[in-house]
Amino acid sequence: MYKRQMCALWLDDAGETKIVHMGSGSGSTMTCVLARNGLDFLRLLAIGYDEICWDEDFSAPPNSEEDDFIVHPNLKFQQWLKDAFKTTIPQTALELVTPAHLDDENPSDEFLIWVNRVAE
Repeated sequence: MYKRQMCALWLDDAGETKIVHMGSGSGSTMTCVLARNGLDFLRLLAIGYDEICWDEDFSAPPNSEEDDFIVHPNLKFQQWLKDAFKTTIPQTALELVTPAHLDDENPSDEFLIWVNRVAE
């Protein structure tokens, strides 16, 4: 099943470019910084989650629950990242992402704070 996820490049007020999540189009309200740079975004993708719009799965490795639909991590991609950038692949998304949602009352995520400010 195709699900649209809305990620974007965001130029913050300090002139830094970050990768952000802006909801999924399928009910996810997660609105936060996904990665502070391109390498961290590639590391997030390499973890191997089926989708990155549902943060309730971020505390566990991908496919850790029994499911009918399992997408295994791309091991060749993981190895390329490790070799090319001398980096590691996190076990879970929470090692890179601190999820926030549109309905959070006191957000600490810098992108969500910015979204709320410009939406006023």
